[in-house]
Amino acid sequence: MTGRLPDMGDWDLVFDGTYLRTYLPFTDDERTRAEALGAAALAGLEPGAEILDCPCGFGRHTLVLTEAGHRVTGLDRSETLLDEAERRRGEAEWPRLVRGDYRELPLAGESFDAVFCLFSALGYLERDEDVGVLREFRRVLRSGGALIVETLHRDGLARYSRANPQRAWDRLPDGSLFLHEHLTDWLAGTMTALHLVVTPDGERIERRYVHNVYSVKEWAGMLREAGFEDVQAFGGWNEAKPVTPEDWRLILRAR
Repeated sequence: MTGRLPDMGDWDLVFDGTYLRTYLPFTDDERTRAEALGAAALAGLEPGAEILDCPCGFGRHTLVLTEAGHRVTGLDRSETLLDEAERRRGEAEWPRLVRGDYRELPLAGESFDAVFCLFSALGYLERDEDVGVLREFRRVLRSGGALIVETLHRDGLARYSRANPQRAWDRLPDGSLFLHEHLTDWLAGTMTALHLVVTPDGERIERRYVHNVYSVKEWAGMLREAGFEDVQAFGGWNEAKPVTPEDWRLILRAR
């Protein structure tokens, strides 16, 4: 996609080089593979299926799905993350990488057998805007195609928050200290995150964002409002695992 993307205010600052700096050291290849292939299994895909991975970030799921034999298009609005995805892809024809905004997908309707939206990529906007994104996902799906959303589960997050510290320090490979803090407001239904990097020479790099977290019922309502009819929820990548209050990750399948 060319031209200026719709304004996202401070969001573009969140998904810049600092995101790569603080996330790449903690990437788990085995977990990434389980997520990508689990999504494909839940969608009921055969090799060769056409998949939209959106937003694709630096391509970690996109590349696994491509290696599994699918034709994958990865879309993201972050030029920095797409550059890293392109570096990882190398000279291969697939996956195809597109810069764009998921509120206005620069893609033709009914182009994909499945759309994957993984790693809590929804919730940064207001509810009605998120429903609009879901409508865009539905628009580009072929008849009978599946949308797979992997996101935070509000009920599970509440239990997880009670048992785990909400502020922690890690040391990055370059010697920087990385503070990550998460504060939840259950009345507002939001989680506010602070990511602070202190470099070895004392530079401070700070990123903040607010993420809306929804219950299973709220997600189902949003998906049906966006035009999906068949909505199911899981507590893992296995259809036999129903979602429970103990699951802080939620997986939704909608057709």
